[in-house]
Amino acid sequence: MSIGVPVRNGGNFLAVAMRSVIDQSERDIEIIVSDNGSDDGTGECVLKLAEHDPRIRYFRQDPPISAYDNFHFVLSQARGRYFMWAAHDDSRDLDFVARLADRLDQDGDAVLAFGDLYIVTPDDKVGRMQPFPFSTAGLGRWRRMKKVSRLQCFNIYGLWRTSAIRRVPYAYCSWWLDLPMMMSAAWLGHFAYVAGPRFYYFEIPKTNLDRAKYQDFASRFNLPGAVLQLVGATYRSCSQVGGPAAGLLAAGLVFWKQVVGLPGFLARRIRAAFVR
Repeated sequence: MSIGVPVRNGGNFLAVAMRSVIDQSERDIEIIVSDNGSDDGTGECVLKLAEHDPRIRYFRQDPPISAYDNFHFVLSQARGRYFMWAAHDDSRDLDFVARLADRLDQDGDAVLAFGDLYIVTPDDKVGRMQPFPFSTAGLGRWRRMKKVSRLQCFNIYGLWRTSAIRRVPYAYCSWWLDLPMMMSAAWLGHFAYVAGPRFYYFEIPKTNLDRAKYQDFASRFNLPGAVLQLVGATYRSCSQVGGPAAGLLAAGLVFWKQVVGLPGFLARRIRAAFVR
């Protein structure tokens, strides 16, 4: 098993996140940490852990790269049959990897396995279970992509078949950067649900500009441009795995998702303006 930890300034969250990886019941793992130019002691924290755990491989990106490229870097270093991304502020049950690996062992057509989703916030550190009907088992390729296009991509942090996720093309975008990847992966195989093992997603409210600053060190954010970039990245990624027809369908589904979500986005902006 390979677990990739792309991190920049992990702060107080990193120790808990790392423990939820290091203490997994599955012991035959490598932990690939890519420190993206942190200046808060993240590197020192990881190196101290590595002194007592030879499974940890530490890399430092200097100068820092985009968050998207850092995610790809840890994947490029993976040597395991299965692969999992682990963000610096999320955690998971200690049998998470073992139970998901069992499912992938049994289901050769699945490219990804994921468990139950719990949302953790600064005000709710225990977390609450959130319904997340992401499973695409039993669906054909077109229906898999349609379903994935409507969901958030929490399950990107599940356990992947390494050979499958490496077939997903590199298609950068600055907004919803994980959606083109998930759409392409949906073409390659189905996503399997495993009841029981919990994934704890730490959610902090962020503006689009906040995300752009963290991901790409950007000083401004243009939503119409970001939507077009997202649609283009989806087409490029999906057309490479499924041909032009798959690319057009995927791009259309993603564009329609943005159109449907526009009224809610405008309503939130108006409410925020009145609050200020």
